[in-house]
Amino acid sequence: MSTRSRGAALLAALLLVALATAIAYAITFDTGLTLRRAAGASGQDQAQLLAGGVEAFAADVLVRDRPSGTTQLSQTWAQPLGPLEISGDEVVTAAMDDLQGRFNLNALVDAQGKIDPFAVSVFENLLRNVGLETRWAAAIADWIDVDDQAYDQNGAEDALYTTLTPAYRAANRALVSPSELLALHDFGIERYARIAPYVTALPRSVPINLCTAAGPLLDALTGEEQWTRAPDALRKNRERNCFPTKETFRLQFADATRHTRIVGSFGVAERSDWFALRTLAAVGSTEFSLYSLLHLEDRPEGAQARVLTRRFAE
Repeated sequence: MSTRSRGAALLAALLLVALATAIAYAITFDTGLTLRRAAGASGQDQAQLLAGGVEAFAADVLVRDRPSGTTQLSQTWAQPLGPLEISGDEVVTAAMDDLQGRFNLNALVDAQGKIDPFAVSVFENLLRNVGLETRWAAAIADWIDVDDQAYDQNGAEDALYTTLTPAYRAANRALVSPSELLALHDFGIERYARIAPYVTALPRSVPINLCTAAGPLLDALTGEEQWTRAPDALRKNRERNCFPTKETFRLQFADATRHTRIVGSFGVAERSDWFALRTLAAVGSTEFSLYSLLHLEDRPEGAQARVLTRRFAE
């Protein structure tokens, strides 16, 4: 065989080896990718099942705490879960919040959808207590009320929002989620992060639970600055019992008229029916977050906790 023939044969052999190597690599890559996808899908399914189990457990805890007659922070429902290791690579964490311990943004308007000036003034107090500008109270109220007239110089209606890029309109209806505050012009994520732990969006008739309300909210209601500056003292008063009770709360008002207006605009209670559950389930490198809205209902056969909505993130 000539040198040229041997060279051609060697080149052909090298090309065959290279082609075989490429094919083998492609098969190995595809097989590995398929296995990773299968493992990820399996882990996702397991994580969802774990989160669902935590949700069912949380509902049961709420029902078991119900006979106490009050909803307070010393009860089982208020204690965070985990991190709890289920098996070698399965871990869950969860925490539940009493939504009635927050300011209900939908209470800024009355039953007819008109702005309640007194409720706006209370929300201004809350904004001030958490370090935000009070002008946002009017803008938020305008976002919810049914008309298209700005409440005051700080208000905002379609006349503003339709000039933006992209243009949009004010909702002019009750909020479904506090995250809608991010739609307010220039409100921004930083302001939202500061106010989010103190606000909720529930039916406007749902009362505030005094036993779980944060210090800045209690002070916003009374018009004082007692608990905002002394969170540890408030926490200590709540170690075993409901605090403040409705009677203790009433006695904090030097002006009985203000107390009457608070009760009329917001309602006050010592028990809650609305809760938010946040669950994180991890299986290996797969994580699944579940956000559940639970409503506790009293029925002839006993209390029952129903899941009204679910949101999740992977």
